Amino acid sequence: MNATYEWLYDNYAQALQKELYKTETAAIEQLAESIPLSEEHKITLADCLAELRINCGTVSFALGLQLGLHLTENIADFPPTAS
Repeated sequence: MNATYEWLYDNYAQALQKELYKTETAAIEQLAESIPLSEEHKITLADCLAELRINCGTVSFALGLQLGLHLTENIADFPPTAS
């Protein structure tokens, strides 16, 4: 993994993902319990929502990195400012 990406993940995304995971897991459990489903269907619902969460999170993180790289790629082209 690119060192910049690894640093961003370790110092920003990982902690945020852990916090979001707790909140989202509680919401998924509450939803599964509030709907009259069999245990098998509750597990299926929780699995589907967890997979959706992982996919959306991964795509969001990748898009954020791409945006950041695009925003900073031409910074070196600007002339230095007068001090």
